[in-house]
Amino acid sequence: MIRTVLLTVLSFGFVIAAQAQVWRPERPVEIIVPTTPGGGIDRTARLLQKIIQENALAGVPVSVNNKPGGGGAVSLVYLNQHAGDAHFVAINSPNLIANDLNARGAVKYRDITPLANLFSEYTVVAVRSESPLKTGQDFIDRLRKDPQSLAVSTPTTLGSVNHLSFALVAKAAGIDPRKLKAVVLGSGGDAVTALLGGHIDAHTGTPSSVVRMVQADKIRALAILAPKRIGGPYANTPTWTELGYKAVMDTWRGVIGPKGMTPAQIAWWDDLLGRVVRTDEWTQEVAQYGWEAEYLNSAESRKFLERQHEELKVLLGELGLAK
Repeated sequence: MIRTVLLTVLSFGFVIAAQAQVWRPERPVEIIVPTTPGGGIDRTARLLQKIIQENALAGVPVSVNNKPGGGGAVSLVYLNQHAGDAHFVAINSPNLIANDLNARGAVKYRDITPLANLFSEYTVVAVRSESPLKTGQDFIDRLRKDPQSLAVSTPTTLGSVNHLSFALVAKAAGIDPRKLKAVVLGSGGDAVTALLGGHIDAHTGTPSSVVRMVQADKIRALAILAPKRIGGPYANTPTWTELGYKAVMDTWRGVIGPKGMTPAQIAWWDDLLGRVVRTDEWTQEVAQYGWEAEYLNSAESRKFLERQHEELKVLLGELGLAK
């Protein structure tokens, strides 16, 4: 009898322990976007929201909340106000690392919980269709005459991948990156509006941020910072390397959670995001925008961020953009 009772108690304890290892959301999930609506980061969040909701992957409603400011710093502070709460996640980009290296934000990249890396895309330099700059060489020639003569948008902060891309192209052409006129805007969407309105001369950003205007012949892509042409709407867009300027730069998109998440919470997000990237809709969107699918789970993403920190630290120093 005593043995039976003991086994029953132990079995009950094992059940309780097993249940404690499982987490699932009990209220709506919020995806935080560190930019204004309309750019590549915002598009990533809304695609995730759509797939999760249409396939009932979370079991609760999913919303998108734009928290722009400080090149992502504002969104990180907001995210960590919900420490340990896996109902809040954010889309991240290399700005997470750049802000850390340039001491622009209170939240460091080690202060959050990496959940996934989703994809990357190479940056592009684009102008409005009526611009006198017809080619990438025209762009370089103008900068060589006067680096300040072109106002070029580099969302969303100095030291961002967009800014680094602009600087990398200039350096490859023998132009001092510190003399460039970089214009910081809230998102790729804001940059497109400013470009079409004639408020800036060119835009450096992700292909997805301008693809619709490229297809409508309202914006012309001069050259892309990819190792080879990416095809699709950009099939006729040369790489900077083709033009004689070795400049390659990509920007990645991932998902992070607040600090203090439990292993059970991380496991739930690992499972959900792994299912998202296996859907047909995700695969189709990746192909449509020319994204490079590079899914990494939480553990792999942590190692990836550490490598990115070291690489961007070197690059910022080489370009004279580190503080």
